[in-house]
Amino acid sequence: MLTTRLLKLFLLEKNNKNRYIEHVNQLIKTPIGKPEKWLIDAAAGIGLDYSMLSHETTNELIDHSMKRHGDSIVHGSATITNIDFAYISDIVKTPDYAIVGTIRKNSLINAYAKIYCGITYIYFEEVLKSRKNKVLRGKTFYKITRPLSFDEFLNNVTRHNKTDVSKAAFFNAKKNVQTAGGNPGG
Repeated sequence: MLTTRLLKLFLLEKNNKNRYIEHVNQLIKTPIGKPEKWLIDAAAGIGLDYSMLSHETTNELIDHSMKRHGDSIVHGSATITNIDFAYISDIVKTPDYAIVGTIRKNSLINAYAKIYCGITYIYFEEVLKSRKNKVLRGKTFYKITRPLSFDEFLNNVTRHNKTDVSKAAFFNAKKNVQTAGGNPGG
């Protein structure tokens, strides 16, 4: 499947044979909306202020997710498709599970899971709080072809000890539990 960027490159190369082409990766941002109250409260519980931030996706999220999780030969029925990206807005607003304020590769990350029709969608976003970027920006998105429990979601997020959840807030809509400080059970 050709992404928009690859299609543009193909057309440029086709029209400019034997010429040097300078490739410029332009970041295309798509706003989703402001964080819900439950997310602002969960972040505040661990000392973070999300009240002035907003959720957004980018073409980099789509490109990465399609490249890493969009190959039907490798992933079978767990393949991410363009249609799946429409779920992201609902996932960040009403997740079944969320881990807020984790640290992964020196970045502040939120992880969300939502179960639709027996499939668990997992979405990661990075917290950016610089002078120019005050957003919760999508990093990766994939699905697992069965419903996960909260503990399975937590194991998925912390796989290979890449993610520090010791100071994170945990949200479990299935049990109506929200905790802070690395104690997922409450």
